[in-house]
Amino acid sequence: MHSDLATRRRVLLLTYQRYIEAERAWTFAQQELRCWFPATSRISVPSIGDPGSHIRRLHEQRERSVHQLEVARLKLEVAKQRLAKRHQETHVAGVLFVTHRHQ
Repeated sequence: MHSDLATRRRVLLLTYQRYIEAERAWTFAQQELRCWFPATSRISVPSIGDPGSHIRRLHEQRERSVHQLEVARLKLEVAKQRLAKRHQETHVAGVLFVTHRHQ
C-alpha cells in the first residue's frame, strides 16, 4: 500500500474513533437530560445548554468530530484519485511506428 494512502487511512480511522466517542458522550448526556427533565416538562426544542455548559461542549465536540471525519474521508478520496491518476500515467503504453525508407 502506498504510504500516503496508509497515512490517510490511519487519520480516517482515528477521526472515526473520535467521532464514535463524541457521539456516545452526546447520546449519554441526552439520556441523562431526559431523566432529569421528563418529556412533559420540556420544550419541544432540543436542549444543547447555555454557552460553556457541559452539554453544549459535548454538542460542539460532536459537531467538530463530524466535520473532521468528513474532511478525513475527503482527503483519503483525493489521495486515492491522485494515486490512481499517477498510476495510470505511468502505465500508459505508447506505440511508436517506425518506418524505414529505401532509397
